[in-house]
Amino acid sequence: MINKPINTILKAQFDTIHSQAVQKAEEDFKTNVLSKIKNLEHFEKFKFLIAEEERVKNLIDENKHPYYIKNHSSVDWLLSQFSSRHFLLNVDEFAELKEAVYLGKINYLTHQRVSDLKKQIPKFTYNDFLSGKECKYLITFDNQYNIEKEDYYKMVTWQSDKLIKVVSYEVELLVKNHQEYCSNIDEPLEFLNQQIQILEEDLIESLNDAKEIKRILSKLFAFKGFDIDSFNDELLLYNYPSFFNDRIEFRRLNPSTIGKVLTKLSSEPKTLFSNEYIVFYTLDVFLSWLRDVVKGKSIQAPFKYPVWEDLLNQKIKEAENEIQPIIDKIQDFVFNSTKSKKEIRNYLRNEFEKQIDKYNAIEEKQIFYLLRDENKNPLISDFKINALFNNEEQEYLKNLKEAYILQNISWHISLTFNEFFDSKTIYFKKDTGSHLMILSLTKDMVLDKELSIELDEAMDSFFKEMYTTSLPLDIHFYNHREKYSRIFEKSITRLQGVLDNAEPNNKVLYIQSRLKELRHRELKFRSFLGRKKDFKDKEDKYPNLFKEFLSIEAEFIKETVQILPVTLLPNKTESLILEKETDSFKTFVTQEKQDYILKILEDLAITKDGVYNLGDRSKGTVRGVIEALREEHIIPKLSLKRLCDIIANQINLELKSKLDWSNTSDDYHKKAKQYIKNNPLH
Repeated sequence: MINKPINTILKAQFDTIHSQAVQKAEEDFKTNVLSKIKNLEHFEKFKFLIAEEERVKNLIDENKHPYYIKNHSSVDWLLSQFSSRHFLLNVDEFAELKEAVYLGKINYLTHQRVSDLKKQIPKFTYNDFLSGKECKYLITFDNQYNIEKEDYYKMVTWQSDKLIKVVSYEVELLVKNHQEYCSNIDEPLEFLNQQIQILEEDLIESLNDAKEIKRILSKLFAFKGFDIDSFNDELLLYNYPSFFNDRIEFRRLNPSTIGKVLTKLSSEPKTLFSNEYIVFYTLDVFLSWLRDVVKGKSIQAPFKYPVWEDLLNQKIKEAENEIQPIIDKIQDFVFNSTKSKKEIRNYLRNEFEKQIDKYNAIEEKQIFYLLRDENKNPLISDFKINALFNNEEQEYLKNLKEAYILQNISWHISLTFNEFFDSKTIYFKKDTGSHLMILSLTKDMVLDKELSIELDEAMDSFFKEMYTTSLPLDIHFYNHREKYSRIFEKSITRLQGVLDNAEPNNKVLYIQSRLKELRHRELKFRSFLGRKKDFKDKEDKYPNLFKEFLSIEAEFIKETVQILPVTLLPNKTESLILEKETDSFKTFVTQEKQDYILKILEDLAITKDGVYNLGDRSKGTVRGVIEALREEHIIPKLSLKRLCDIIANQINLELKSKLDWSNTSDDYHKKAKQYIKNNPLH
């Protein structure tokens, strides 16, 4: 009997399933989408499709087979991956394949329709914005679909500048007013703690009654003499979440919504004057000053924001002063007549890789986009926002300086190399397409969800960073190649495990099918060499590695096929009964440790009589204590989320989401560490 390659064996059934899925997707799209938006206005059509796009995206995120979904229209790729999984994992995934192709097609049709409608959105310009016009597409979807890039950045700069001017003025005013009041009372810290309590404990995120919010705000000294009823109830509720969110809703700020506030600002008011769109930003920043004072900062210490542009320019000047000696050192080496070309090439590559390592260590890559010459104003605005609202002035300047030096040094090395060696690239002349080859080869292996996501993220980050940063392309090509090389190694390792456990006949058929394809590819490649000079210098590294891997597997089968199955000795080892994990506070640590944990929470005033006693904005205190307990080996090294859930449940603290790092958590982490040091468990 003559066997066929695994792709051929499954092709007829695969084609039927694929065709059915595509047809059903097209029919459902007509019925569930096109028919429903047929008579709608453009905005309503767009709104419906954006919601549909999000719905489908959520289904895709939940699906276990993203590799099928993403490649739903690449029939050959899809068939190869499906065949590999079918034979090596010995699973019937026809139903899963059908669902994945269906989702992929629906997603494509929806996205295509959204793209068509985007082109029909009326243009919105910076002049329209200044004239007081509002764009409902921008406000509703927070996306500059219909705005030219230059106009969009002008709008963002206007919005951030105006917000900063109002908030910084109001905060300085509030600080001054509170300082004056505190100088005339006996217990100023007690008074300031009362203000903090109102902001942190009375103003809870779940409030949905405008009158109650007004009642609480009126208790604050900040609103003394302010007509609290001048706030519109609907707008107050609409903007109330901004007090709790890290995100600034720039899309809501325009001449129509804050124009009157800007007019008041020009008259240099002596009391709070912002409206519903800005007041919660002011209170949030002012709360930072209150916390600093309670932590020990002098109440009467002069308080005034710096000229942020000057700080930015000063830091760039510092960076420029540090750059020149580094450039001089590089030039001295490169143009040293005693150095060989090989030494110079290796030196420049080593220096360039140092810059790559520094780049990869920087988490926020956006700074490199802002360092582009045309983005000077957005850079200034971004710095101001981070300095004012996130209290990250020094950290931002440190990162800016590091990025500025990296940008200039990497460009100098790149241009020097290109000029000296008359080359367009520092690396990989023969291997420029290796990432594409790896991507192609993965279809012939066995992907899982993790590897598929890793492949997508590698490609997405490459294009995003290549187009948005201001760095030499060699940095991105180097990183991309390294990522794909690691993915190839990981894919081979996982394939090894799959092959070791695969059904013998299926394994042989898989190996021979893939070897056949690789050899046919070699044959085609050699035929190109005679006609295409460009192909002569190209490496064939990864296909050769894959072929060698499969050949080793085939050789093992050939050499061991006659060996009788090995009989293992009976296993007399008694099985270990592991205690079942539980999320109960009563069982995850000993009674002694339970008492100790509860005492820490009580002594740090996080709980009162065993119940959480702080406001919604102070939940980070629990995270800080848990981190300290885990570091001191008092509680198990479980995931932070699980530990937070266990302890939160014990102290009646409701957690709607995971507790992220915050200044509060960091502060209580230090307090808890000191407490443990002063009051050890044993």
